[in-house]
Amino acid sequence: MTDSAFKATLALFATEAEKARPPFLLIDATEFRHRFGDGVMQWRNDAIIPRYGAAGVRKFAFHMPASFPGTMESGGRETIDGPAIFPTAWFATRERALSWLKAS
Repeated sequence: MTDSAFKATLALFATEAEKARPPFLLIDATEFRHRFGDGVMQWRNDAIIPRYGAAGVRKFAFHMPASFPGTMESGGRETIDGPAIFPTAWFATRERALSWLKAS
């Protein structure tokens, strides 16, 4: 995947969130291998994260590979990511991610 393809995918995901207006979003990144180039995460903060908030997202979760550091199962904590108005957390299991997303 290129940075341009990554940006296009996030833009599409944001568009779908704007249409559906879900209370939470879950990204399955268990097989994600892309390394971000310079400025990509800042672009995400500027161009994508505000769109999620405007769509009504209240929680955002990532399902990561079991070896990923900082998951909730390994003592990680939810955080406010960049300019988000909602918490984000990383999980080693989909079930834990869904439980967290559905909890008040």
